[in-house]
Amino acid sequence: MIIRDEDAMRAFGAQLAQKLSVGQLVTLSGPLGAGKTVLAKAIIAEFGFAGDVSSPTFAIIHEYDEPGMRLPVVHADLYRLDDPQELEELGLFDANDRVTLVEWPEQGGAALQSADIAIAIEPLPDGTRSITVEDKRKQI
Repeated sequence: MIIRDEDAMRAFGAQLAQKLSVGQLVTLSGPLGAGKTVLAKAIIAEFGFAGDVSSPTFAIIHEYDEPGMRLPVVHADLYRLDDPQELEELGLFDANDRVTLVEWPEQGGAALQSADIAIAIEPLPDGTRSITVEDKRKQI
């Protein structure tokens, strides 16, 4: 699918969030500036988080679990991960009571290849984004 702008990316994120359920892992791949964090922010907002959602590039993991949210969310950015074994230390898979969004899943090795939904975002020369969704649950 082709995403024309940030508004369309946010709309796609809201649509996707409606189809997610507890325990699901969603990976977001693409180069710097592709729109991974814009998509994650839209999903988290659709779950009912009203605050500021920032990229977890430096913290690696941000958790969102406030009263009124439909589902808790863990948002991880593995860009700075040096070794896939660091995932154990981060506790990314310690709980199955939330939706987990992971940017830069290729940094996490084999542990993230079993994502329920894998989204690849590719910036195109005209400024649009090509999005490929691999949904191992069902077609979105």
